Amino acid sequence: MRRNLFVDREAELQQLESLWSSPGFSLVVVFGRRRVGKTRLLTEFAKEKTGVYYVAAQVPYEALCKEFSDNIKRSLGLPFSGDIVEVIESVTNTTSEKILIVIDEFQYVVEVDASFPSRLQRIIDSELSQRNLMLILCGSAVSFFEEKLLGYKSPLFGRRTATLKLKPLSFPQIRGFFPNYGVEDLLSIYAVIGGTPAYLEKLSSTKSFKENLRSIVTPENYLYDEAQSILRQEVREPRTYFSILSSVAEGRNSQSEAASVAQVDPRSIVKYIDLLEELEILTRVRPIGYRKPVKLQFKDNYFRFWFTYPYTLRTLLETGYVEEALSHIHETFNKYLSRVFEDVITEITPLLHQHGLIETKLVQVGKWWHKDTEIDTIIREPGKSTTFVETKWSRIKQNDAEKILKELEEKATKTGLTSPENNYLLVAKEAADLETPAEPEKHKKIIDLKTLNKILKPNQQHP
Repeated sequence: MRRNLFVDREAELQQLESLWSSPGFSLVVVFGRRRVGKTRLLTEFAKEKTGVYYVAAQVPYEALCKEFSDNIKRSLGLPFSGDIVEVIESVTNTTSEKILIVIDEFQYVVEVDASFPSRLQRIIDSELSQRNLMLILCGSAVSFFEEKLLGYKSPLFGRRTATLKLKPLSFPQIRGFFPNYGVEDLLSIYAVIGGTPAYLEKLSSTKSFKENLRSIVTPENYLYDEAQSILRQEVREPRTYFSILSSVAEGRNSQSEAASVAQVDPRSIVKYIDLLEELEILTRVRPIGYRKPVKLQFKDNYFRFWFTYPYTLRTLLETGYVEEALSHIHETFNKYLSRVFEDVITEITPLLHQHGLIETKLVQVGKWWHKDTEIDTIIREPGKSTTFVETKWSRIKQNDAEKILKELEEKATKTGLTSPENNYLLVAKEAADLETPAEPEKHKKIIDLKTLNKILKPNQQHP
């Protein structure tokens, strides 16, 4: 395991460095779900900078003040003590040098002193705005940051210089953790674990996908019950959220079905879905070009996998029948992976466009369905060009591929989304008798994993 690996946060790191290079005061808010890599990003950023990195805990405010003061003394050699806000002010009054102060798990400070944001706002307006200080407030309580700290009713509203909501890594980015994996194994890992850096670091690139999978579903493993742990930390009614997520994993993906399974009033299901969207676990999907109907879909593959397999197989797994559970997973995994593959192709449309495999400009990207007709991905530049994409997690021959493209062209006419120029792309697991990318006709392309393997370049790694 490479616990010190720093992978593909260059954009966020550059944004922070740009703010640091500007003289004067800046207030930066960094937040995101637990394990997504906030602390790793900020400790990387804080290297070789004059300042203090403080992680708050769930203790009384007096204890937080003492800990913060101790950190100031240890990191900066300044003998200040007392209230956190006053200590920050004192630090900035002692030097004209640029100072960095990071308060991680900031929600714990506000929990024990609700007046803290108001007092901080006053000192920003009266003193800190004239100082050479970069103050970063960081934390994992997504609802707290989005509703209480960043909302227009917050005392700090309008004072922040920048906000970074850190999200899991994308599919192309995870290759930095598994540089020797082929694209199929990389897809399989992404389908099981998603893009959360702390989870990826728990696996080994020197082990096969199947070996890593075995460790994930073994009850003693950290990742076995991490989904359960996250939900119990983040939500007030875990049982209701478990029911909703289990329902979506089983394919019952309308809001009304989720409400029925969770036994909640259909009118109140929205608040549960809203929180799951804030946590980047679920997302609402609408047909491109339309507001309805709405489908619920997993955004985080770790939760998708956990509710599809460990959650439903927990009796087998926890009574020692790991081999039987693994046998079931292997037998059904291709069906599971086919759904993930479809979503990954939608996710990587910018990469496909960059390499000329999608010619349409990415003005609109989404899915489309009506009754029994569905198109996996549609890319539109309205009034000019549309690309319709079909994904097949299977081995296909040229004749079958051409037939699928013809059927895709027929389906496209039913969408109302065609343009003066229409393109059709088939993405298969394997084109058996074709060298891809292939173009059987004008405006029609076929690609497969061989093509994807060529365009997925390993990301730079920072030890």
